[in-house]
Amino acid sequence: MSDASPAPGRARVFTRLLGGGSRHKPGGGWPPLIAAGSVAATLYVLWIGALSTLFGNAVLWLYGSLQSVGLDLVWLDHFAAWSRGYTANFHRDISVFIGITFPIAFLTTTAHADRKRLAWTDIVPAVLSFAVAVYYVVLDDKFLNWSRGFSTPTAWDTAVGITLVLLTVELCRRCTGWGLTSLVLLLLAFTVFGDRMPGPLMHENFSWPYFIEMMTITENGIFGSPLEVAATYAFLFVLFGNFFEKTGGGDLFFGLSSAITGRMSGGAAKACVTASGLYGSVSGSPTADVATTGPLTIPIMKRMGISPARAAAIEATASSGGAMLPPVMGAVAFIMSDLTGITYAAIAWASLLPALLYYTSIYILVHNESVRNDEGRLPEDQIAGLIPTLVKGWRHLLPLVALISLLIMGYTPVYVATGSTAAIIVLSWFSPSSAIGPRRFVECCTTTIFQIVPLVGAVAAAGIIIGAVEISALAGKFTLLINAISGGYLVSTLLLSAVMLILLGMGMPTPAVYLTAAALLAPVLRQHFNLPVMQVHLFMIYFACLSAITPPVAVANFAAGAIAGANPMAVGRHAVKLAAGGFVLPFFFLFNPALNMQGTLTDILMALVFAAGMVTFCSMALHGYLGKRTIHPLLRLLLAACTIGIIYPAPVLQTGVLVLGAAILIIRRMRPIGPWTAQGAPG
Repeated sequence: MSDASPAPGRARVFTRLLGGGSRHKPGGGWPPLIAAGSVAATLYVLWIGALSTLFGNAVLWLYGSLQSVGLDLVWLDHFAAWSRGYTANFHRDISVFIGITFPIAFLTTTAHADRKRLAWTDIVPAVLSFAVAVYYVVLDDKFLNWSRGFSTPTAWDTAVGITLVLLTVELCRRCTGWGLTSLVLLLLAFTVFGDRMPGPLMHENFSWPYFIEMMTITENGIFGSPLEVAATYAFLFVLFGNFFEKTGGGDLFFGLSSAITGRMSGGAAKACVTASGLYGSVSGSPTADVATTGPLTIPIMKRMGISPARAAAIEATASSGGAMLPPVMGAVAFIMSDLTGITYAAIAWASLLPALLYYTSIYILVHNESVRNDEGRLPEDQIAGLIPTLVKGWRHLLPLVALISLLIMGYTPVYVATGSTAAIIVLSWFSPSSAIGPRRFVECCTTTIFQIVPLVGAVAAAGIIIGAVEISALAGKFTLLINAISGGYLVSTLLLSAVMLILLGMGMPTPAVYLTAAALLAPVLRQHFNLPVMQVHLFMIYFACLSAITPPVAVANFAAGAIAGANPMAVGRHAVKLAAGGFVLPFFFLFNPALNMQGTLTDILMALVFAAGMVTFCSMALHGYLGKRTIHPLLRLLLAACTIGIIYPAPVLQTGVLVLGAAILIIRRMRPIGPWTAQGAPG
């Protein structure tokens, strides 16, 4: 599994148990081929995402202008119609995307974690996946005009479809390990043999052509919305993040972070939280964020006396909130938009306050630990001045301004990503040291493909899950199962759902966790309990993100632990404490939607105050310290009770609980350091 492969000690054991492959960059003649494929994929995604329509509109305008002066070039009209209508065929577009990304995925992800070099077991599936994609592209007209229920797959269609399903399962195993792969295999077995199951689990028998039709031709399987999102929104925003990083945007984030927090107590840790949160809001991937900002922030924290495990936990926890924090939020927000029909701008707006509270809770505990352990500020040579940083790097803020402006103006996410990336490229030309030329363009495209292929394997497998659920009518059966386990009560169902999301996240990318939950859990929460769609899906996104730092298998902890030289299990213990506020926030906004900007201004402000108190009480109850002062176990229990009480949507109760919790902390803060305190105890 790529995210865990470099981790030492016990992490490597988990990697073997998960059974994934190892990411590597093959040598020989492969790098130029991969680079060419990466550029081709980038240009094609840009074409189908935005350029084909823009090009068509421009040519149509040109045709009209020439007509007005008596020049009737009909071929321009035909070209404009072809260009504007190019994106109508989703099956062809995804086939081309598979034809480029699947082979690169197999060439850059070995069959086993212990293997670091390319072998025939990598080349054969790469060639097969390319051949399968070519088959679908060549027969494009046939699949474009496919009529479900009337058209029937041929023997060749069935053979090629089965090959694609097997390749998808194998790619999923290499990219994510046995966690998601086992679920895919289980659901495939249930789909194929479900007619032999006893009782209510049984479903009707079906033919193999129907199975292949659903999985590889219609929009219910591999060619469904998950892979479509990966081939458009996700790819384009990962590309945006790589261009932003390549031109120096990451340096601006760390410079701003050090300027704002560097002179505070625990300045190194606070700068890490700020920088990782800012970069994570652009990348949207916990492990990508750790891999980008961790090599800079973790060594600085260690030099300031922070233990390796806690330094790694701070980095992993801050990075895991990126997919919660606007403006980008990564691929998962676009998948949610596609599944729910809610605009991305509305999702980003609703996510703003909970995400800020998540980082506030981290800041509270980071500051608390810095006071407890007498951690100082950043060294002066590591602190950049705010004004010099802005003067030097202000242009890096313009693409973010463009991104937010395009979202507010109502443009689709693909136009937003394309326009923002174009802004980065153009602005980079004003600085020769960071200008995007041909070499850097190819590097960004190659890095994007290298980062996106694990997601491609995961979301293609998620498409199989959605198809299996559709064929076997499993959603209704799963609802009955969840209700039987939870007793049909809302709170127990939510707790069970949260645990399932965390378990699903063992080794899986955030989008794959969310997609699986959307297929299995969303019907339970939406239909049985009639919970609001926005809050239900944000609930699932939050726990999908938090699964990246929750032991035993937490990919962000593995990546951060590898950089810090720390045991991932020790990292997980610290990370869960730091993210305590994040575990309760989804329950709060599920019952108090005003925190998602729904309601009057008074409602929103009240929800914000209550939620701020809740994350503070929860963090202190779990942590057990208020600076150098210990919090008595009975007071910790009271704070935990206040956390639970404040979730209940009754303003009178919430106000009383808020006052009680605040009084506990104020009184403890005013009391002298008690006998339970271990001053200078290690973090």
